[in-house]
Amino acid sequence: MARVVWLYLIPLVIAVLVVSTLRKGRLGINLQPVHCSSCKTPMSARRRRPVSMSQLMFGGWVCPHCGTQMDKWGRNQSHTAPSSKA
Repeated sequence: MARVVWLYLIPLVIAVLVVSTLRKGRLGINLQPVHCSSCKTPMSARRRRPVSMSQLMFGGWVCPHCGTQMDKWGRNQSHTAPSSKA
């Protein structure tokens, strides 16, 4: 019975990784170099210091020059509160 579960589980995990990589999702695998979306500084995988639990679990960087937070695909993740003009 356990072997049957593994026969379905392994292809399912592989399919999720492939689809997430093609859609540039959180579970995808990025093998391309990443540059800051604001100042175009290349990010180094060796000096990656996650500042949030999301960056720790799913990957991401903080630009050492401008402080922009980005995900593993290089998309801006710095959430700023919208200014309220009343």
